[in-house]
Amino acid sequence: MPTITKKPPHVLVVPFPQTGHLVPHLDLTHQILLRGATVTVLVTPQNSPYLDPLRSLHSPETFKTLILPFPSHPLIPSGVETLQQLPLQALPHMFEALSRLHDPLVDFLSRQPPSDLPDVILGNSFLSPWINKVADAFSIKSICFLPINAHSINTMWGQDLEVRSFFDELETCTTESYGLVINTFYELEPEFVESVKTHYMTHHRVWTVGPLLPFKVGANRGEKSSIPPQKVSAWLDSCPEDNSVVYIAFGSQIRLTAEQAMALAAALEKSSVRFIWTVRDAAKKVNSDIDNSDVIPLGFEERVKEKGLVIRGWAPQTMILEHRAVGSFLTHLGWGSVLEGMVGGVLLLAWPMQADHFYNSTLMVDKLRAAILVGENRDYVPDSDELARVLAESVKGDSPERVRLMKLREKGMEAVKGGGSSYNDLDDLVVEMCLK
Repeated sequence: MPTITKKPPHVLVVPFPQTGHLVPHLDLTHQILLRGATVTVLVTPQNSPYLDPLRSLHSPETFKTLILPFPSHPLIPSGVETLQQLPLQALPHMFEALSRLHDPLVDFLSRQPPSDLPDVILGNSFLSPWINKVADAFSIKSICFLPINAHSINTMWGQDLEVRSFFDELETCTTESYGLVINTFYELEPEFVESVKTHYMTHHRVWTVGPLLPFKVGANRGEKSSIPPQKVSAWLDSCPEDNSVVYIAFGSQIRLTAEQAMALAAALEKSSVRFIWTVRDAAKKVNSDIDNSDVIPLGFEERVKEKGLVIRGWAPQTMILEHRAVGSFLTHLGWGSVLEGMVGGVLLLAWPMQADHFYNSTLMVDKLRAAILVGENRDYVPDSDELARVLAESVKGDSPERVRLMKLREKGMEAVKGGGSSYNDLDDLVVEMCLK
């Protein structure tokens, strides 16, 4: 019979170094700290700055860091320690490099007195093949975290993918772990949450804890902004009408081709809408001659300077989406962006491009009818006239999709309040961590 220990749990957090995974994992870490746990976060040196907001909020007695050198890999350029610095084709190399943290972590834990060992490893599911081995070696629990929704898990684990061998291992190691935490809320997709419990995590230890929110009001959830957030906020404040700005961002991995960027720029000019457009820096080359940088057409910024703001690199996305001036969001439909757009109460204009974007589109566009599909696939080039029409319409009143999204937002915000489903699951998760 499991018993609850008297002391709070000590949790070793091992995030995956890509912003769409790392940021919500740290938001989850904050919630666990608020519930009395002691936490140690394992990162490599270049990812340590992501922890600064948590360091500023929690005492060094309860929030600790373990910094291990990033393992070298012949196909990852020196100095690169995050996936967003690389093209997505480098994902297998990143998995291989990170798996080499197994031995240094085992060595570190072997040198700790038994009283200092963690009770639980809360690791990203992508890392579960080697994290589970570490946990087994020290007889501690391994709980997996995935920053995606239950519909995506059912789809990803339930279909014949080209990379089936990898997902077979991921699915097996995740289902063999003690439990699974996902960044969704039960009321959004109850049938898919129940399906994960029934078909995959058959012990039913699945905790839905979303939407995971920034742990500081106005916090920048990622890298430093290339334009000071105060300047972005002032620009938005200067917009006279609420819900009049289109925000455009395609996440940390997507970079538009020159043809796509030209079509989008032309649509923005034709639509005459106010906008903020975030473009990414070039990725490091990994055996590729592809130019991975977004290309802004020559003269575009000068022509639209009265109506538009172009941000190169990182942008304070949550602050932008929650500003009263922003009315719609042209997005790749990464799950973190979906939740941030939902919390901000903006109309989602969906352009899914790869991976789970398509599963998110099925959920948000087809099943929940809370987003509008405007494009699909990496090679899609929009018709600038049609896209201009969609952009202009997106900031005119409440579309049926936005009305539905606002109802989902209300359910999501209720879920994270005291007594809500996600709040209670977070409480239950920490209690479960105390069980021996």
